[in-house]
Amino acid sequence: MAGNQERRRPSPDELAGLAGRWLPRPALEALLAGALQGLGVSLCLHRIAARPRPTDWQEGLSMPAPELDELIELLLAARPARLSVTFDDGYRDAAEYIRARAPRFPNVDFVFFICPEKTELRAGFRWDLFEQSHRPEAMSAPADVAKENHRPELRALGELDEYALSTLDELKALTALPNVQLGNHTSLHLSSAKSEDAVVKADFERSTSAFTRLFGAPHHFAFPFGTPRHHFEQRHVDWLRALGPFPIWTTEARPYRMDELAPGAVLPRYPVNGSRDARSLAGWIGARALAFRARGTRHRY
Repeated sequence: MAGNQERRRPSPDELAGLAGRWLPRPALEALLAGALQGLGVSLCLHRIAARPRPTDWQEGLSMPAPELDELIELLLAARPARLSVTFDDGYRDAAEYIRARAPRFPNVDFVFFICPEKTELRAGFRWDLFEQSHRPEAMSAPADVAKENHRPELRALGELDEYALSTLDELKALTALPNVQLGNHTSLHLSSAKSEDAVVKADFERSTSAFTRLFGAPHHFAFPFGTPRHHFEQRHVDWLRALGPFPIWTTEARPYRMDELAPGAVLPRYPVNGSRDARSLAGWIGARALAFRARGTRHRY
């Protein structure tokens, strides 16, 4: 009978989120302060929206601005060694958030990871084309590094309000803010480990060249689909290190020690699920940091 069925046990991450939501705020702040002391924390986000976008291709890609504000305030109160808030893909709503919040949070480093050719050519993403057309082939066409961002159906997306990317002028204006930097996010946005090596290597090289032409040498790179060993491997790191000394950011959910910062370092970012509230996210971040301290683990590349 249904009443006798065993209930699914919450995962450790879910339990940490519940603790963050229900702990008294002073207790949550004390937990964060102890967990994050001396560590660097980087958050990975994608879009800002007043409510979850029901057509997001993955849950939690959009986050309400007030919830992110509260999360940043909770983390700043914990005084980590460094706090950075990063956005991937280059959407205009994220740029507007950065422009408004960088002056408000001067102790936060904001990094906006953009796809340089998409920005220049106003070419949208395959998942946005799928959202608009509901055609599965929109996601599965073979990738061609020289032709992808010239596809008319992708270029038609770039200026639509729902999928609008930041313009070159908007991005250059952001870099005038002292705590904002741009980073390279490739021009094809592929999973490196699940794509042909020749295409991935060419995309790294071509996007680095395009970024340098448009904005100067990149100071940051973020893997699209950045889970270590699942989406990228050692050879991908080696190809990137041959292109410059910039740090290489992933979506491994942990903080980092400050001695991990070095030219070509592979660094973690917490992938933020924007459908969760600020306090549950803070509890999750703190619990992951405590586990990191206990294990002392890090991925070496």
